[in-house]
Amino acid sequence: GKLVGVFCTQMPPESKPINSTQVLEQTVQTIGDRMHSFKYGKTDAHFYPPMSETIAKKLFEVTDRWDELEHIAEGPRSLQSLVAMMSQSDGLTSAVAALEGVVVDEAWTAAPALQGSKIVVANKQLALLQGMCRDAVLTTQSGLGVTSKDIAASMSSFESNHNLLMQGGSVRRLAAKTDVAAASDDPVAIDLMQKAETQWLALKPALEAIATGSQATETALRTIVESTASAVESMDAVATYWGTTTRTTTMMSLEILAPVPFTGDWPAGQTMRLAAQLAESLINEEQQILPGYNLKHVFHDDK
Repeated sequence: GKLVGVFCTQMPPESKPINSTQVLEQTVQTIGDRMHSFKYGKTDAHFYPPMSETIAKKLFEVTDRWDELEHIAEGPRSLQSLVAMMSQSDGLTSAVAALEGVVVDEAWTAAPALQGSKIVVANKQLALLQGMCRDAVLTTQSGLGVTSKDIAASMSSFESNHNLLMQGGSVRRLAAKTDVAAASDDPVAIDLMQKAETQWLALKPALEAIATGSQATETALRTIVESTASAVESMDAVATYWGTTTRTTTMMSLEILAPVPFTGDWPAGQTMRLAAQLAESLINEEQQILPGYNLKHVFHDDK
């Protein structure tokens, strides 16, 4: 015979199966790396060691919980291990919430203008998105106690939180604390929230179908998993934007006594103070010198 050509086809992207094992392994590795950075610091990524004993204690409670969950995640995959992971997840979630509350409270003490309530709610939104995706998948398994009502309740909470982030309102936290979140007027934050809402509206119909009793087909679940990934990415940008404002407020304060001549025969102190404050601002922002510390000059007229 004679070769006259080659016939080939390209499978559509939706035909490629999602490698759940690979996703799980990558997630476990990512969380493990983050835990190490939280404990020991990674200044190039703006992670700093705990700045107080209280934060350190709560952080190690979180890492202890994660170690238990990581051991299960890295073991054999079975229905029993899934049940064990679900059980351990609640403890980890509670520990993370306690840590978050301590960090926000200490940061707020240093900077009362900090939008701590929005940081808390934005992180809750991330957890809700991932939880709804998980519950949608688990509705296909009997005996796990996950129902369509759980998804409907999470959807309602997500939308209420979104309205709170945009319009403001009361935020109830741990230890019976209630904060008030102001309405968003920052153009950057509003733009990020609108993008997150767009991704949510793309995900919502698929979740709503399962929440109202439709069958969780393979196609429906794939849509939910892929749409959740996009929604999480958008919401993570929101949480990161508000969360990065805690960077300098949770650092250890380092005061520098600066005697300069404001009065007397040579009152050059004004110029010296300006130069010192400029250097202070650059060092605190860039965190290349004395990472983890927030410098603060205390000026004294030495005439």
